[in-house]
Amino acid sequence: MKFSFRTGTRHSGEHTGPAVMGGFGAVLLLLGVIFVLIGNADYTDHTGRAEAVVVERDVDHRKTSTGSSSSDVDVYVSYRTEDGTQIEHAPLSGLNPSDYDEGERLQVAYHPDRPGAPVTAQSTEPGAFLIFRYLGIAAAVVGAALAAGAGILLWRRRS
Repeated sequence: MKFSFRTGTRHSGEHTGPAVMGGFGAVLLLLGVIFVLIGNADYTDHTGRAEAVVVERDVDHRKTSTGSSSSDVDVYVSYRTEDGTQIEHAPLSGLNPSDYDEGERLQVAYHPDRPGAPVTAQSTEPGAFLIFRYLGIAAAVVGAALAAGAGILLWRRRS
């Protein structure tokens, strides 16, 4: 299969197909690397537990220049640690923190040395982020193959 987008001169679009393929491959490779890094998240050392209450749910709605919209949700919790320290308005991280609404109660986990950085309790389960790693590996392999294939096509056409 040969891609060509001709605009009047001979061979003017000869490299467009491989360039698009290579660009798509590079983006997929980058996303794959990001997912692998996310998949390496490990909160099993967050052994402290506390009953927390969501004190704020900050939703930031944005519109892009193309008209599409996106939302960014930040959730803040307050809780008392096992040693009695009161933590106020701490940003919640981990798996699905945006699933919680103001006033809702949940169990959080925290590292004993950093009690002000809570995560959702399910984030501490072994392998909680493995799906991200596997998806990332697959995306990186496909992206690398596309980028390499585009490079080979461009090299062959120059020869």
